[in-house]
Amino acid sequence: MAFIIGYEELSTLPAMCVTALGMSIGWGLFLDSAKHKIYHALSKTTWWKRAMEPMKSMMVNFGYPREPTDKFPNGITESMARDSYAYLVAILFAHFFSAVPMIPVLMNGWEDSTDVQRSLFLLGSLSDVGFSIYDSCNITIRTFFKHNMPTPLDYWFVMVPLHHTTSMLLSIPMNLYHVHRVEYHQTAVSLLMAAVLCYSAGCYKFSLDVAYKKRDLQLYKAIALYQLGVILYTRVYLWFPAAKSFRHYLREQNDMLFFYGASIMIGVLSLFNLILVVDGLKAVIKSFPKKFPETKSEKENTTKTLRRASGADFPPLDMTRIAPHKHEKSAKAA
Repeated sequence: MAFIIGYEELSTLPAMCVTALGMSIGWGLFLDSAKHKIYHALSKTTWWKRAMEPMKSMMVNFGYPREPTDKFPNGITESMARDSYAYLVAILFAHFFSAVPMIPVLMNGWEDSTDVQRSLFLLGSLSDVGFSIYDSCNITIRTFFKHNMPTPLDYWFVMVPLHHTTSMLLSIPMNLYHVHRVEYHQTAVSLLMAAVLCYSAGCYKFSLDVAYKKRDLQLYKAIALYQLGVILYTRVYLWFPAAKSFRHYLREQNDMLFFYGASIMIGVLSLFNLILVVDGLKAVIKSFPKKFPETKSEKENTTKTLRRASGADFPPLDMTRIAPHKHEKSAKAA
């Protein structure tokens, strides 16, 4: 589309909105198909049974119940865990193919980039917006309407208001008014690639046999350290100076409307980034002291500890889970 109508035409608000909506439909079709194929392929692997429990633990940390509830009468089933794992693998493609078109502008700078490279940058950013639109709609439907693969409110809160909202509300205005800023290029590419690198490594980490293979335990620790390094570099070292620099630029330009709106979105994404930092630190702290287990009880303890280190904790949401679960248990007892 960019190469047919040109950068100037693509950079208009109507063109970007239509492109983003088209991308959301395209990603929806691709992700549903890819998830379906991965879902069925997982059952034929030898390692899925090992990966299932860490996946369930990650789902619990995102608000899925440990015990049966009204919304989850069978708790987290094997099919739910496999569906979530398959979708996690599928969305790596969405993040990767959204980031790659933006790399030329990141490397060359906006002024030295050609119209084709600028168009590719817009398409990459709009691809991410399209994915965010699709995923937000998908999660919202599964959270608030009856669905055979429901999602909890906690998960919706972290993924939609805290995560996707930033992309959906900030990317198109950035493309319209501040697309030349290097902070935008840097954070757009680095955060998408950080997700690709960390979650692809995490998917592989789930499959490791840490209780019975010494090499796998060492590899688990190396991956945990690698993930923490990527998170700290992209979501702390790059993110916070870039966010501060961009806010300073907006204040200098006296663009206060954009300044206040961007500040809110930066604050939301900063919170999400800090959640991932805590997750990475937790995984390293829990895994590194672990020695290779010898006895059966040690193997069970190691597996349980590393399983709990999977996924992202969000302490405020933990408080919201307690009361509903107690209510449901008392209702069943009655």
